[in-house]
Amino acid sequence: MVEKAILEEAYATVLADAGTPCIVVQLHGFANREQFKHMMNTGLEYFQANTTPQQPWGWIADTRRMSAIHNEIQQWLAQDWNVRAYRAGLREMSIVTSENIIGQLATQQYAQLAVAQPETYVLEPVYYPSLEDAKQGVRKRAARLSAEQ
Repeated sequence: MVEKAILEEAYATVLADAGTPCIVVQLHGFANREQFKHMMNTGLEYFQANTTPQQPWGWIADTRRMSAIHNEIQQWLAQDWNVRAYRAGLREMSIVTSENIIGQLATQQYAQLAVAQPETYVLEPVYYPSLEDAKQGVRKRAARLSAEQ
């Protein structure tokens, strides 16, 4: 497995895992608005540069240690980031379930917003109990999509 850190901060790590292939965003705690946007945009730039129809990449949000996400950020995700991710080819958001209720509520709110505008985009949320389970799910989906090409 080839993982490359494309962002390492106290609040999060963003990894590019070419072996899966996917972006893994690991939240370590609270990220303010600017930090959260920087983290998500950094991952999306790498995703856009590397995903292809023949080799589709996935996205894993490892939220095990995540805390709250401010409502303004939830709206930014729904109205801006998700749209750009969808245009770049992302169709599924793999989520490693948070260990705390605040993180679980935040990811549930995100998941509701990710499917709320089907005329614009749908990023199907899929929950996994562990990072390895999420990677296995992304690998299976990438293999299926590659075979369809």
